[in-house]
Amino acid sequence: MSGPPAIAAGLPAAFNVSIVGGPAGPANYTVKYYITGSDLTGGLPLQSNPTTATGTNRTVRVNVTAPMKDQTITLVVQVSAGAGGAVENTSVEQTIVVVTPIVLSATFHNGGSTAAVNVTVRFLVDDVAVGTKTLPKIGANQDATATFNYLPAGLTPGTHTVRIEADLDGNGVIDPARGESVVSQLFYKGTPPLSTGWTVLIGIGVFIPAFLVTVAMRRRGRP
Repeated sequence: MSGPPAIAAGLPAAFNVSIVGGPAGPANYTVKYYITGSDLTGGLPLQSNPTTATGTNRTVRVNVTAPMKDQTITLVVQVSAGAGGAVENTSVEQTIVVVTPIVLSATFHNGGSTAAVNVTVRFLVDDVAVGTKTLPKIGANQDATATFNYLPAGLTPGTHTVRIEADLDGNGVIDPARGESVVSQLFYKGTPPLSTGWTVLIGIGVFIPAFLVTVAMRRRGRP
């Protein structure tokens, strides 16, 4: 079984179950699955009403909805395979961390006279990359905001650093001398449970206009 190790509270997620072995010859499969946990309010499917899928496909997509409360749940998948009168049964379980997302958000300002397009924005927590977004366009003398839902699975209570980088040329290196921008801020993670989602808003990062003009000229010169 493959799928994300952590999912956002109250949101859906998908897992793939690959069936290997079983009776010889073409088989019919019955896959039954549900979640278990300490507080399953808002979560699906439950053991009292599991979801069942049947067919001959050896790969089955399993869809679940996470409970509303932060916790660790278990996804239980039971498989029955029948062929030529023979029936074999097996089961597999996967532990999943349910956590309230932290919304990381930063606003960048283009101080140049030309637009910046396809700006890669990287999100790092405690110097570890957690995700990327692309800003399709930041108009001349305009702002654009990049937002990322970060799942803080395993993040210990205490003070942490979020760093958000705007990479204009997409080469993976932030060079302030060339106008590329970095913004950072500290945030504090309290002790669970957390009743609502958090939002970490970062101040405005300003691009250097000269770099934007240079980039625009390069792009116009390309075939």
